[in-house]
Amino acid sequence: MKHYISISMLTLMAYFAGGCTGLLIGGREDQKVPVPTIKCAEAKKLLEDHKYPESVAAFQKIIEEYPKSDWAANSIYSIATAYVSVENPHKDYAQALIHFEDFLNRYPQHERAADARNWRQAIKVILDSKKENERLLKNIEKLKQLDMRQEQKRLGK
Repeated sequence: MKHYISISMLTLMAYFAGGCTGLLIGGREDQKVPVPTIKCAEAKKLLEDHKYPESVAAFQKIIEEYPKSDWAANSIYSIATAYVSVENPHKDYAQALIHFEDFLNRYPQHERAADARNWRQAIKVILDSKKENERLLKNIEKLKQLDMRQEQKRLGK
């Protein structure tokens, strides 16, 4: 009975692991859940628990161990989305862009390729806007300094 519950729990974890779905098999004792599916479920759980560095590391390990698999494809995609997660206090748009591009280079026909292209475009807009904002802030600061010098000249200081 305990073994049946363990397999059922692993199957449920794998089912809810969205980013790393693989061959899901029912909770019967004579059928095993593939190890990569279990590892993906664990990595996804870390992501859901907002443990982003640990999740990224777990997904990276899956990519290393199963490089030409659908698990690797989904892991690359999951890493990219972890870097742009709303709840991630240490967002890294540049890293997300690198991973989405890697995903698209390796898996251009994947079912998530269209989403990855959309993410890539949105991140490029964000990064370009960020650069433009930094440029504008520098210009504003220069104008403030110039204005202060002009005001000091006007007051005779």
